[in-house]
Amino acid sequence: MTQNAPRQATSRKPSLPRAQIQLPPLSSDDALTLVDILEMIIAAIWRAHGDDMADLQALRGVETPKPWDAEWECPNPDASDDDDF
Repeated sequence: MTQNAPRQATSRKPSLPRAQIQLPPLSSDDALTLVDILEMIIAAIWRAHGDDMADLQALRGVETPKPWDAEWECPNPDASDDDDF
């Protein structure tokens, strides 16, 4: 019988627990349906709380990208696009 060496202390910070969802094996059709549902949930959360979430992330120093389905407003709708170059 061999003796185990004592574990060395590391200077690594303990990792924070992360949320996990345990899923059964999914078919490709079921996986795509799940992704569609999750994207709709994310869009609904951004519609309901997006401004507050963006403000909170700005306070934390995190740059918040616009959601993929965000509607962009032109700052000057009378400006011509011909002068861009």
